Amino acid sequence: MKKLCLIILLAFITISIKAQFPPKIENPSQFGKDCFYYQILPKNGLPKGVLVLIPGYGEHPYSVSAQSTILQEAEKSNLAVMIVNLSKDNLEFPINEIAIDKLSKMIKYFYAGQKLSESTKLFIGGFSIGGTTALKFYAQKKNEFKINKVFAIDPPLDLVRLRKSLSKGRDKNLIAKLDTLNQSNKFSEKSLKELSVYNPDYTTIEMLPDYQQTSLRIYCEPDILWWIKNRNMDLSDMNVTDCAGYINKLLQKSQNQKVELILTKDRGFRNGTIKHPHSWSIAEPVSLVKWLMD
Repeated sequence: MKKLCLIILLAFITISIKAQFPPKIENPSQFGKDCFYYQILPKNGLPKGVLVLIPGYGEHPYSVSAQSTILQEAEKSNLAVMIVNLSKDNLEFPINEIAIDKLSKMIKYFYAGQKLSESTKLFIGGFSIGGTTALKFYAQKKNEFKINKVFAIDPPLDLVRLRKSLSKGRDKNLIAKLDTLNQSNKFSEKSLKELSVYNPDYTTIEMLPDYQQTSLRIYCEPDILWWIKNRNMDLSDMNVTDCAGYINKLLQKSQNQKVELILTKDRGFRNGTIKHPHSWSIAEPVSLVKWLMD
């Protein structure tokens, strides 16, 4: 009897854990093996828009809920949400043509599955390398999709700088991941420059996308003392250097560009208690979703 009760209890716990996650949508023939997205649909009829969220390197797609209330705020605004997984366990940098095409197929599949018209607003954002992916997706697919707003949370935009910074930190194994992106047998630095959203020695004004019809926000928390103390890194190693350069270059292209760099202070926490300026939490969810809906 005790054994039966234990089995029933374990089954209940398993069901409860699974119930916490939204539906998982897979289609290996279109997205590839181990690639999928979670979908969260509004409870009140058709969505007012679709919010695509792209996690950082190695993150579970639903980890955003542990660091931010953006999902709750999206629900309040009647937004549908897609949280994507573009490689096995998100252990690749999803910034090459293959990853961008996967994301394109997922969005089209979602719109078709929910019978949404092309006029349904599309918002794309991500954290860390996921934010980089959001910016690359816009730059490459802006003529294929009408993307209303784009945001990125502390994204590394200059991959040459990122590689040098990684060599100083704890994540030296990520250098090998960057190097695997070079599939054209070019010199490593040249390949990384071409893959970068922004590299000060390579990116010209003519290469930049236009943001006069689409708004862009980039969030960074430049806590230099934290990086010195915890990672032996300084300002030159931080993503904010890339982001500031990118926003500046866009505004040099045209002052009519709808772009902004938002610098935060003491907002970076993981799992609610662990201070870390490189976190989803630096983007305040209420103001972020309000900006999306404006």
